[in-house]
Amino acid sequence: MGFESGIGKGFKEAPVFYWLYTILIVAGGGVILYPHLPLVEISILSQVVNGVVLPFVLVFMLLLVNNKELMGNYVNSHFYNIVAWTTTVVMVALTVAWFWTLRHGA
Repeated sequence: MGFESGIGKGFKEAPVFYWLYTILIVAGGGVILYPHLPLVEISILSQVVNGVVLPFVLVFMLLLVNNKELMGNYVNSHFYNIVAWTTTVVMVALTVAWFWTLRHGA
């Protein structure tokens, strides 16, 4: 979005970053302090969402890390590509299997 960001910058250098960071911390604290909220279920749901979104993140991350123009000498080697793409395929398969069990029962 073009805003300065990073913990290494001061508040005057990156005010948008620090305000967003502060709002997220306060919102998280507000959720924790809200009475009778099922925190265990919320925690499990957040991890399920992370697991479902992970394959998409991995694919785009691998496309970026294999871009020679972007990464220069730090582009992934052939061995790391095999490991990374295998991991990504396994994660996609596990996500599809999980959705399959939701639809058809286990």
